[in-house]
Amino acid sequence: MTRPAASPEPAPIVYQNQWRDVFDGTLPDGWEPTKSVSVVIASYNSKTLPLTLASLAAQDYPEDLLEVVVVDDGSEPPVELGEVVPKNIRLIRVEEGWGRSNATDIGIKATSGDIIYWVDSDMILFRDNVRQHAKWAHFIPEAATIGNKGFIEEWDYTPETVYEKVLDGTIGDDYDRSTLHEHWSIQIFRDTDDLNTSHGRNYSTHMGACASVTREVYDRTFGQDTRLHLGEDTEIAYQLWQAGAVFIPVEEALTWHLGRGTVQDHAVKVAWHNDVHFAQRMPIPRYRRKADNRIWEVPLVKVVVEVTPETAYLARNCVDRILNSTLTDVHVVLVGPWSQLHEGRRKMLADPLNELYLVREWLRTDNRVIFAEEVPETVFPAPYRVDLPITVGVTSDSLMQMYRQIDGNRLGAVRYFTPGHTKDDSVTIWDSAAVARAKRYLREGDAIEDLVDRVWGFQWGSNDTAQLIDLREADLSERVTRVDPRVAELEAEVAALRARIAPPPSLARQIAQRLNAASGGRLAPVVRGVNARLGGAPAAAIRRLRRG
Repeated sequence: MTRPAASPEPAPIVYQNQWRDVFDGTLPDGWEPTKSVSVVIASYNSKTLPLTLASLAAQDYPEDLLEVVVVDDGSEPPVELGEVVPKNIRLIRVEEGWGRSNATDIGIKATSGDIIYWVDSDMILFRDNVRQHAKWAHFIPEAATIGNKGFIEEWDYTPETVYEKVLDGTIGDDYDRSTLHEHWSIQIFRDTDDLNTSHGRNYSTHMGACASVTREVYDRTFGQDTRLHLGEDTEIAYQLWQAGAVFIPVEEALTWHLGRGTVQDHAVKVAWHNDVHFAQRMPIPRYRRKADNRIWEVPLVKVVVEVTPETAYLARNCVDRILNSTLTDVHVVLVGPWSQLHEGRRKMLADPLNELYLVREWLRTDNRVIFAEEVPETVFPAPYRVDLPITVGVTSDSLMQMYRQIDGNRLGAVRYFTPGHTKDDSVTIWDSAAVARAKRYLREGDAIEDLVDRVWGFQWGSNDTAQLIDLREADLSERVTRVDPRVAELEAEVAALRARIAPPPSLARQIAQRLNAASGGRLAPVVRGVNARLGGAPAAAIRRLRRG
C-alpha cells in the first residue's frame, strides 16, 4: 500500500529513543500547559507523606489541571489528610490486596488525567516539578519522564515550612546536591546521552519514586502487576517500553528524596529477589534468563501462523520446526477455526476438518502453542513477533538468525525473501515496541512497514540468513529434529578429515567398483546374492586373503 498523494505533512515522530530530535525541552514563548495530570501516591505507615503533600500544594501547575490521589495501603493508624494539601485531593483506602503495585493500580484506575505521575510518599517536589514533567507530554505523545532525585538523610521540615520553601523557590538551597549520593541511573544517562542512544533498553531507569507517562501509552499496557511486591516500577517500565514509550530524564524536575534509597543498603538482596521475578516477565536484558529450554511467562519471540482446513496438512511440520529451534525462548500462536471442532459423532476419515482435529491433538499438550481464533493485533509484552505463512518451513537456526539480525541492528522489522512466496507472503520479524509506536501514526493508505521504518528502521533480509524453505515442496514424512549448526559444522569437518586420512581401497576393490559401475550398478546385488546363498563363505575367504 502507498500513502495518498495529498496526505498531510507527517507528524514529528521520535526515532527509537532519540527524543532530542523532536523536542529538546525549550518551550515556546508564552507556553502554558493544557494537559491534566493525575498524581498517584501509595502510602503505608509513611511519616513523610505530609511533607510530600505540602510540596504538591505549592506547585505552579494550574490547579484545575492537577489532581492528587493518595492510596492508603492499610496503614495503622489510617492515613489522615492534613491541612497543607493540594486543592484537588482524594484519599482511597485499600480494601483488598497489599503492596505498592496494588495500591498504585487502584489509584490509577480512580483517575483520568492525560498524564499519570506516580510519586513516592517520601519525596519533596520543587515548585515547577509537575510542570517540568508534564511539558514533555505536550510535545511527545509517548513521553515517559524520570525526575531528578537528591537523597537527603537528615531534615527538620514541617508541612508548613516545606510549603513556604517550595512556594518561594528556596527549598533547593538547603542542601548541596554535589555532595549527595549519586543514584546509579545518572551514569547510564551520561553513557547514553540522556538515553538518546539507549534504544529504550535502559527502561529500568524509569523509577517509581518520581516518574510520569502519558495515559495514552499506559493504556496500551496490562497495567501494574499486582503480584509483585518489589521491583514493580521496573516491570511497568518494561511494559511501557514495549508499548512504545520514549524515556526522557528530566534534570530540571528536581526533588529531595527523604532518606536513603533501598538499593543503597540492600542492593545484592534486592537484585537476588527481583531477578527471579524479572526473568519471568522481561525477556530483555537476556542475562536474567540463565537457563535454556525453559518456558517463561513472557517469551522473547511469538510466532504467528494461520491455518485453514486446506493448509492443515502442513501445520504439524511447520509448528514442529518452530519448536525445534535453537532459539528455545519462543511461543507459537496458531490461528485457525478451532471453534468449529466438536466432540460429537462424525465420519472422521471423511471429515473435511479432520486434519485440523489431528493438528489440535498433536499439539494440545505443548503449552508453548496457543490456539487462537483470530490473528492477534499484538503479541505484547513479548518483544518480538514473527509472522510466518504456514507454507514456510524454518530450519533449526532460522529464528535465532532472524532474532540476531533485528536485535543486533536495532531494527523495527526485517522481511525475508522467501522461496516460492510472493513479497506479500514473505516472513517478517517485528520489534513490538516499534510497531506499538508506529500504529499511533498509521493513517488510511499507509503501510505499517513504512511507519515502522520511520520510528525504528526496516530492512529486507536475505534467505541466506533466514534459511527458509517452501514446505509445499518438502518431504513432510521426515522426522523433525533440532540440528545445532555448530554441531553440524563440526560433523562436516570430522567427515572431511576422515576422508583425507582414510587408506585408499585395494586394487581388487577398485576393480570391483569399476566393474559394478560399468554394469550400471547391477553387478553388486548379484554378487551379494551369491555370497548370501553360500553362507558368506566367499566374503570370509577374501577377508582372510587380505589379512595375508
